[in-house]
Amino acid sequence: MEFPVWLHHTGNSNYMNYARFLSLCTSALLLSACGSRNHLEKQATLAMEMTALDTAGGLVAFAGQGNATLAAPAPVIPQKIIRNASIRFVVSDFAPVRSRIAQTVSKAGGYIANETENRTSLELRNQLEIKIPLAQFDSCVEALTSGVFRLDEKSITSQDVTEEYIDLDARMKARMETEKRYLQFLQQAKNVKEVLEVEDKLKDIREEVEAAKGRLQYLDHHAALSTIHLTYYQTFANTDPQSPGFFQRALLALKDGWNNLLGLSVSLLSMWPLMTGIIFLVIFIRARIKRWKRRIATTPVPANVNQ
Repeated sequence: MEFPVWLHHTGNSNYMNYARFLSLCTSALLLSACGSRNHLEKQATLAMEMTALDTAGGLVAFAGQGNATLAAPAPVIPQKIIRNASIRFVVSDFAPVRSRIAQTVSKAGGYIANETENRTSLELRNQLEIKIPLAQFDSCVEALTSGVFRLDEKSITSQDVTEEYIDLDARMKARMETEKRYLQFLQQAKNVKEVLEVEDKLKDIREEVEAAKGRLQYLDHHAALSTIHLTYYQTFANTDPQSPGFFQRALLALKDGWNNLLGLSVSLLSMWPLMTGIIFLVIFIRARIKRWKRRIATTPVPANVNQ
């Protein structure tokens, strides 16, 4: 290596200064290269961790929490059973039944969620949707069906949703842990592109968590409160068990006869083209008969030859 000419004339001090300058430049270049390499490695690591989290559904988030967290026992979830009943019966007196049902439901700690009452020409009907605590379900069903005039239907169904509840709860907790990890990635993001990618992932995860929470709340509510669909009705034939008297039957007969006459009149009006044709045909036939009789009357009778 050939040094500048001025170094040969300035002595050893200038030579040492030049050597230090070269060392500093070399060190700066090395540090810059290392920093760029570390940044690229961090970006690659961030991308790999995000991909792993997205693929594993959040289970990777548990990897760095230590053996104590993994060994912690899972909370015991009580059995979740959804019970429903369908009841239908006939009553002899419609009016007091509603208050009796309300008292029975209130005593069991439940409430009437929906009610629909209908009246037709044949019957009076009321449909109720009743919510009852699970512990009082069987006793309430027995109380509602006891002493009825005639029981038409009584059916009970049970659906065990414990397995679905446990699986959904585990998935929701895993996604929540994934959300925490993505929040850490968001703090480590170095540019706008990384921030947008992490925010998109967070949006999807939060939507999944909210959907899982809604389903869990639905299962909790329906498992805690059983549903009873109750229908009771009274036919109008049962309101008067005695047969109608003579005058009542006579009035009914007159009413039916008048209704039949009106119905016949309406039917005849709907047949007016046929009736008009028949009338014209009758008039034509009568005219032909009259003409034929007139012709016979004017024809002279021949005299008897023997006379």
